[in-house]
Amino acid sequence: MRKGDIYLVEFGKSKDSFSFAKNRPALIFQTDKLNFAVEEEIYDYFLVMPLSTKKDIVTNEFRFPIKARDELKEDSFIVVNSICFLHKRYFKKKLTQLTESEIKNIEQILKNVFDMEEIKLGMKAKF
Repeated sequence: MRKGDIYLVEFGKSKDSFSFAKNRPALIFQTDKLNFAVEEEIYDYFLVMPLSTKKDIVTNEFRFPIKARDELKEDSFIVVNSICFLHKRYFKKKLTQLTESEIKNIEQILKNVFDMEEIKLGMKAKF
């Protein structure tokens, strides 16, 4: 399981109008170092972004469209502004994966979600 993979995920039952309930596709979007830790059973969670088939004019600028392909049967939107962590037991099967170009587009939208011009990696806090 790698960054950019889209899996069918069990999100459970809806408890309120803000929940992504039911089984739905989700994009794994964490560093492969954490993904390796999951594989080695050191860590149990994946950072994901759910997919939706519904348009939303309010959050459209924070969504990324993806055409149906491989096992992803419907055109969808990656809902970048609905980031969450899910336990590995909820992942059912791989549906498809993003291209490097699509991952770069998601990274740009993510910067917009957090209102950041630039995400700087490898920075160390100075105390």
